[in-house]
Amino acid sequence: MDTMMTSFDLSEKKALIVGGASGLGKAIAHALAGAGAQTMIADLNGPEAKKVSEEIEAGGAKALHFQCDVTRHGEVAALVEDAVARMGRIDILVESAGLTITGTPMIDFTEEQWDRIMDVNLKGMFFVNQLVARQMMRQRHGRIINIASMSSVIINQNSYGSSGVYCVSKAGVLNLTKAFASDLAPFGVTVNAISPGYMRTPLSAPFWEDPVGSAEKCSRIPMGRPGEPGELAGIVVYLASDLSTYTTGANILVDGGYTIW
Repeated sequence: MDTMMTSFDLSEKKALIVGGASGLGKAIAHALAGAGAQTMIADLNGPEAKKVSEEIEAGGAKALHFQCDVTRHGEVAALVEDAVARMGRIDILVESAGLTITGTPMIDFTEEQWDRIMDVNLKGMFFVNQLVARQMMRQRHGRIINIASMSSVIINQNSYGSSGVYCVSKAGVLNLTKAFASDLAPFGVTVNAISPGYMRTPLSAPFWEDPVGSAEKCSRIPMGRPGEPGELAGIVVYLASDLSTYTTGANILVDGGYTIW
């Protein structure tokens, strides 16, 4: 095996995927396992996290699972403690837990809706990054990959209503990523964000089943189609690998060219 391919080999790595029970997180978990990493799948939906870990093990890789609500600091602390106890360390963190609320314009958003989005997308992201970062600082190495969104750099225009608060939360993820990247660089820990565009996931399935809404979305994408979760695999494995040692604080758009226009 040549040096380049060996550098993509994650067989000695331990990966924690938060929000890994479905959609993008599930695809990322399979990608990291396929590159050889031992994975722990953490999610609010414990049974689905277990199912994903069983799928990975059926493919011949090692996998664990853990139920966790990222908005609860104590549960995140328990997750990190369990991951270290069972895997020995955490080399890779992918934080993909997130949600949105559509159909409500900014002017009508309630405090409860605001808190719900910010608690998961930003506060939860902070807790997970912070507690895993402390472990990685002790290790003097690590890769943190935060899943943001192209909505971090644009305001989506949707026929079904504004998702402006979601955009605000994901913009916060970018500066959170940069702030951690700055603090952790002296410890050999890189922190980067991936910003997917419109992807075909179970959560977004109703949008793609609507012929009017899906046609509208695809007309705005230069590639003319939504992305598939597996199309994040290459960039995730790169950021998790030893080939990305000088990449930190970056935001990588994987959006089919949506943000070109």
